[in-house]
Amino acid sequence: MLSKQTFPPEKRVADNVYINLCLKLSFILSLGILLQSCASYGSHATTMRDGLLTGHPELSLAIAEKEDLEQKEVISSLDKGMLRRINQNYSGSNQILEVAKQEIEQLYGVSITENLASVTINETLRGYEGDRYEQLLLHAYMALNYIQLGQVDGARVEMLQANVKMMEWGDEPEEDAFLRYLEGMIYEALDEQDSALISYRKAYTVYKEKGGTQYPVAPELLKKDLLRLLAWQGLWSEYKSYKKEFGMAGFKPVKASKNFGELVVILNNGLAPIRSEKAIPIFSSEIQQNLRVAFPVYERPRQSLYASRISVNSKQNTLETVEDIDALARYSLEQAMPGIMARATARAVIKYNTQHTANENSSIAGLLMTITNLVTERADTRSWTTLPQEIQLQRVLLPVGEHQLQIELVNAAGRIVDAIEEKVVIKPKQSSFVIKHWNTPVPKKNNTATAASTATASITGDVMSEIK
Repeated sequence: MLSKQTFPPEKRVADNVYINLCLKLSFILSLGILLQSCASYGSHATTMRDGLLTGHPELSLAIAEKEDLEQKEVISSLDKGMLRRINQNYSGSNQILEVAKQEIEQLYGVSITENLASVTINETLRGYEGDRYEQLLLHAYMALNYIQLGQVDGARVEMLQANVKMMEWGDEPEEDAFLRYLEGMIYEALDEQDSALISYRKAYTVYKEKGGTQYPVAPELLKKDLLRLLAWQGLWSEYKSYKKEFGMAGFKPVKASKNFGELVVILNNGLAPIRSEKAIPIFSSEIQQNLRVAFPVYERPRQSLYASRISVNSKQNTLETVEDIDALARYSLEQAMPGIMARATARAVIKYNTQHTANENSSIAGLLMTITNLVTERADTRSWTTLPQEIQLQRVLLPVGEHQLQIELVNAAGRIVDAIEEKVVIKPKQSSFVIKHWNTPVPKKNNTATAASTATASITGDVMSEIK
């Protein structure tokens, strides 16, 4: 029989030192991996947007294209889609936005593994399907891409899909005011006036009910469009009611004319806010302890935008804000915060208990678990940060022919800080869309990069002219 082998105390001490050293090295390696995997998306977004802020959107696109090569992450596909369209690749933009759309649909059936990871580690491990306003704007920008490709039927399909999406969200669908307004313009271009009128009514209702919180107040443009279509349909009772409500006693209805066409200018002004992370101690009555929890915030205040206007044929018209994405983003996070904080507190309790159990078994294990919990307690700062801060709109009647358009950005003193110039061809009874993205003034030679989307699109439809 073999005798039991024993080791001197010096050997056992050396083994313990070696084991502790291995544990520490393992911890350092794990910590590095965790820090990298839990890095704030907000930090990445800041770097990615640098190109947009210097008039070089192609640099921002290059950064975005290196991410998520397998096209599995919704947020990466959303950013790529926006940056591709800013770089005037409208087909490529819709291709990757369609990927995001399909992935969002799949995320409705979230896996148990993902839910468990988000509860026990952090919410960044849960698939990001986007806030509701982001999901609707996905359809809006795909529609705008189709318009710029001259495929208005494709834009109509996107509006129908967005309508289905809104109806999925309960007995009282969550409407988006700008999307309804855009929907109406698309229906008008297709000469579907009944559908356009319905869309304008819905858009006005959303602006009226939620203006000042989620949305801007109802644009004067929309009021005029609503009154015009009511007059065209001969709905005089409703026409008079709205006219009184709008306080537009001097408004005159308009009629279609072969001598005029419509210019529709859509300006994507500025950039959406970026989420950052904040950590605070919260007392848990369950374990009678203060626990550290992290949650997303919009720390930076709302940015001031330059006023925008268009100048054509020596006449100036101010663009109106039809979508306030900054307000939507902040409102959406505010509404989600009770749930975020509840999950964060529950997660902190779970981490505390695992840390306490590990410490009872081994001081080293307890230390590792403590540091791991600190490192992995990260807020979910993901959001579609390549969206604009605001979407602004102006619609003007122009005589048939070629016109010189200038979109001017004006500071508080009334001085023009930047201008985008373009020739526009107006055709009889058609709408010509000019869609731009603008972020910041850059040297004149880079204006095409700053403006980004420079293509125009004409779509047929009955366009109004003033009654002489």
